[in-house]
Amino acid sequence: MEENRLLVLSGPTASGKTSLALFLARILPLEIINADSLQVYRGMDIGTAKPSLEERREVPHHLVDVADPDEEYNAGRFVAGADAAIRGIRGRGRFPLVAGGTGLYIRALLRGLDPLPKDDAVRARLARRWEEEGGEALFSELRRVDPVSAAAVHPSDRVRVLRALEIAEIAGAPPSALKRQREGASADSRILFLAISADRERLYRRIEARVDGMFRKGLVDEVRGLLSRGYSPVLKPMKALGYRHVVSHLHGGVPLPAAVEAMKRDTRRYAKRQITWLRGEPEAVWIDPDGGPETAAEMARKHLF
Repeated sequence: MEENRLLVLSGPTASGKTSLALFLARILPLEIINADSLQVYRGMDIGTAKPSLEERREVPHHLVDVADPDEEYNAGRFVAGADAAIRGIRGRGRFPLVAGGTGLYIRALLRGLDPLPKDDAVRARLARRWEEEGGEALFSELRRVDPVSAAAVHPSDRVRVLRALEIAEIAGAPPSALKRQREGASADSRILFLAISADRERLYRRIEARVDGMFRKGLVDEVRGLLSRGYSPVLKPMKALGYRHVVSHLHGGVPLPAAVEAMKRDTRRYAKRQITWLRGEPEAVWIDPDGGPETAAEMARKHLF
């Protein structure tokens, strides 16, 4: 048994992360650390597809219901909470499973918060070059400037390629030489990063079914309740998927069927962005949901033991 083992499970929305995480935690000595940026908020249950109270009683969950919707919650707070949870879980002789679809949070936990310099003008110029010269040319430039950083990104990952070039230009040094060592509990972890693959058409059907289910379960009443408790519709979590669509119906006069369809459309777009992020993650090991949860369980077992 290796105490420094860490499991990460991610995938696009509606791909089955919650059910797979629960399956793994029922057969292995795991506790789940939530990496969904909305499930941290109290009172936002239906629209976030939060695990039920019964599921949370059965399997220990961390970083769920830890903030009110009007509190500031960001990647820094997530990393601090996740590191503390990892220490506690390991102290109990168990293993942490970080599960969720918020790429920013997972990246921050695994690679650290970015303390490196930024310059909007440099970033804008590099973005123009990407459009004019193409991504391949800028990735080749990154390989010349910083082979270490280039080896850690996918050539088509526009955000990370341009960010590395931006740092190199501003600092006059390779980004890999500037990154400080993180001191969190995840810093020395041996990581297995499982990413759920998804057939696009089937994923879209799951998204449609999930959205319809949220409205049947009372998403409109959930949002109405949040508004009645004084939470402003301009708060960051209230602008998230589902919540902003219901607000547009309650306050903006958008007919409910139109709000539902807009939520489905925007959720599909979000899933596409999540897939793009995951494809750029060099550590991700893709698992086919059709292979059954046993495949993921066997990979997790080999990693942990």
